[in-house]
Amino acid sequence: MTPHQEEDRLLTWGELLGPRHRVATVMIGLGILLNAVNFFVFSSLAPSVVREIGGLDLLPWATTLYVVCSIVSTAAGGLVRAWIGARRALTLSILGFAAGSAWIGLAPTMEWLLAARALQGLGSGLLIANSHSLIRDLFPPKSWARLFATVSGAWGIAALSGPLIGGIFAELSDWRWGFFAMVPVCAVFLALVLRTVEDREHDERGGLAPVFRLGLIGLAALLVGATGKGAHHHEEIALAVAALAALATAILWERRSTTPIFPRDMFRPTTPLGAGVCFFFFVSLGTVATGVYGPYFLQNLHGVPPLVAGYTVTVQSIMWTTAAIVFSGLADGRARTAIVIGPVLTATGCAGTALFLPEGPLALAIASIGLLGFGIGLAWGHVAKRVFDAAGEADRDRVGSAMPTMQALGMAFGAAAVGVVGDRVGLSGVPETSVIEAAARWTFLALLPAVGIAVLGAAGNALRRIPGAD
Repeated sequence: MTPHQEEDRLLTWGELLGPRHRVATVMIGLGILLNAVNFFVFSSLAPSVVREIGGLDLLPWATTLYVVCSIVSTAAGGLVRAWIGARRALTLSILGFAAGSAWIGLAPTMEWLLAARALQGLGSGLLIANSHSLIRDLFPPKSWARLFATVSGAWGIAALSGPLIGGIFAELSDWRWGFFAMVPVCAVFLALVLRTVEDREHDERGGLAPVFRLGLIGLAALLVGATGKGAHHHEEIALAVAALAALATAILWERRSTTPIFPRDMFRPTTPLGAGVCFFFFVSLGTVATGVYGPYFLQNLHGVPPLVAGYTVTVQSIMWTTAAIVFSGLADGRARTAIVIGPVLTATGCAGTALFLPEGPLALAIASIGLLGFGIGLAWGHVAKRVFDAAGEADRDRVGSAMPTMQALGMAFGAAAVGVVGDRVGLSGVPETSVIEAAARWTFLALLPAVGIAVLGAAGNALRRIPGAD
């Protein structure tokens, strides 16, 4: 038991930002913020990149490769941490992210940029996994939900500032400095790591089996990322089925392995940890439609200007962050109640969005999007805390990879699913208003069952007892 766990109490926000914990809190937030801001900045600068170096046909792969490499390295985060220690793992992650960012800024061709994005993704995934693990290392258990609210806050800040930052560099006609500028921020993060993080003993070793399982996870992410890139309907479905098969094979292999990548109960939904992971995956899958098609629907159905539409969609992130911060101090029975209620509110928000986004009123559509995010934020940090509690000391290195890996996989599968739904409804070329209305309805309704599974996962996480924690 660490000194932080011996002094187990809920730290106030003032204490988290006070002299004793300020550096650790900022370090965790900055680790998440770097990845999140980069995601939005690249989206904003992509048109400028193509205008200078060309490669429009390859541009979608810049995001796909980044996401695939990020998912693989996030999944590997626990193994890397166990093999070389937290301090070295964080150093490796930030150096990879910084090198990838600098090489993007130097890219003379799109092929160069794709390789740099892959490297940046590898660094980003390790950074996310190990930043999550620092919550367990550096703070008392009763404060973990509050730290997960900090993580949500970092994503909220990125959603608001990322497009603006990218837009500024685009207006200055110097997209390269949008990536060069990340390097000094990486240096600040590294300085915080070297000051704060100490390694424990790390003598765990594994054979090649974990590498093969990581390869299957990467293959699943790559296949699902390839859907929608010019394929016909039957090809998209085949890719999705192949991706599910690769992921299912990895999961079955993982459950029987003596050298696991993830916590031992991660894929056992009858356990608190497995139920929590089920929530992360399915709520991410079921709510991704807002980010994929939200601005398009708002512009074409309600005449919302492009910039305003982009920021209207961030209502989901803002409400997620708000709920996470406001309710992060709940404990015991109240926290479990929040876990149960949150996904129900999210399901209600999804249904409301499907009802009001096609034909209005616009105010109720936006309110539904906000309710969707609020429900996620209400439950997210408390589910994550109970996942950490359930992992115990035996899986402390691996548990940091659990939540971000399943969140990223859920978003990838969800984006592929809404793309298929949109195609089936006829959302291509210059569709008629009636087609866009149908797409706005069905992209949310089709994924509502996934949110229903997330409700069950959250309930299982909240209602099952965790020895030593409940």
